[in-house]
Amino acid sequence: MKDHSTVFRKDVLGWSLYDFANTIYSMNIVSLYLKRYIVEDLGYGHAWFDIPFSISMLLSAILLPALGALSDHATKKKMFLFLFTLTCCIAVAGMAIVPHSALTLVVILFILANFAYEAGQPFYNALLYSVADGPQARFVSGIGVAVGYIGSSLGVLMILPFVTGDLFGIQIPLISGWGKTGSFVPTAMLFMLFSVPLFLWVREKEVEKKSRLDFKQAYREVWDGLRQTKKYPGVLRFLIADYFFEDAAATVILNIGIYCSVVLGMEESSITIFMAVSATAAVAGSFLIGKLSENRSLKKMLGAVVVGWTLALIAFVATNNNAMVWLLGSLVGILLGGLWTTSRPMLAELVPREELGRFFGLFALSGRAAAIVGPLLWTLFILLFSPKSSLGRWVGETWNLSAEAAVELPYKLGILSLAVMMLIGLFIFRKVPHTSGTQSGL
Repeated sequence: MKDHSTVFRKDVLGWSLYDFANTIYSMNIVSLYLKRYIVEDLGYGHAWFDIPFSISMLLSAILLPALGALSDHATKKKMFLFLFTLTCCIAVAGMAIVPHSALTLVVILFILANFAYEAGQPFYNALLYSVADGPQARFVSGIGVAVGYIGSSLGVLMILPFVTGDLFGIQIPLISGWGKTGSFVPTAMLFMLFSVPLFLWVREKEVEKKSRLDFKQAYREVWDGLRQTKKYPGVLRFLIADYFFEDAAATVILNIGIYCSVVLGMEESSITIFMAVSATAAVAGSFLIGKLSENRSLKKMLGAVVVGWTLALIAFVATNNNAMVWLLGSLVGILLGGLWTTSRPMLAELVPREELGRFFGLFALSGRAAAIVGPLLWTLFILLFSPKSSLGRWVGETWNLSAEAAVELPYKLGILSLAVMMLIGLFIFRKVPHTSGTQSGL
């Protein structure tokens, strides 16, 4: 087992910086600008973003488990990760040159970009065990998440001048504000730039059962993995519970920007500050939860995080106090970091080391399947309870809602549905066994 000084080695830094890189993409494109560009600037419905996002997740759900199984048979995790990262960056940059009238092409490029982004995740997750081991992998996982949220905070600040032309009223030389589409090319460049250290500094460990494997055999192994979850107590239950956790978390990530704009009435700079503050809080929370998890039950830590999520989402809908909204935004950021800091090592400790790729593929399947359903449910709430719908008008008249409250209603109902999702997942999760850092060869 490595001592704690090794967490500051170049390979650990390189692995963690990839989290920094990819969260610049997820924050700026997925959470902050693309959906608002489609809905607010172009005047299209939520479905023009949510359906393409769900399609990208469906593709991920279909292909990632097989790719994870393939990675178990060859030392090619870095190669796959590089190809998917490059594809994502090219597609995001390509969205910037598409004219506003060609929205269909924009969403096709987004489907490609988001699929490539998601497709890289199981390979990145599995590379954790090329730089850390045992209980220390829990701490390094927390470092990765924390560095990722530093990327979120700095990413929105680095991109803001390209959107508005200034940084909180200070004009940035040589940069003009191009609106929300101005975020596309700089995001792609930053994603690629900060991913380079992983490819240079992380030395991938050789796999023990190195062999050739075709896709047919890979899917057979995935199916066998699902059937053989009975051999590893708690794995299937964990994956099902994670489905509900990821459903809620993914939907929050997708819609927090437009919620801040429509419901909270924040301006562009305020939304950016809100997102940056929340991401910065997530940095501290990820370090703290990662450190606490070294010597504590991962099950208890993850359960506490989910309870916190549920209470925070309910409070977010219930309050109109501006200071409380900002406080809850930071709390949700901390809990988001905690969710990923604890879930990755917990799965790894439930399964054998030599099958990490396969089970991280199944982990990706659970999360991506959730991300298919969550955004579609959100869109359904918007459509059903919109003031323009018959049901929305009936609810508004029955409850005597003001015009402003009627607009906010579907968004708040959507947030409450996410709290329900968290509770369902927690109910399923309660019978997952406790793990230890020495389990399954870790």
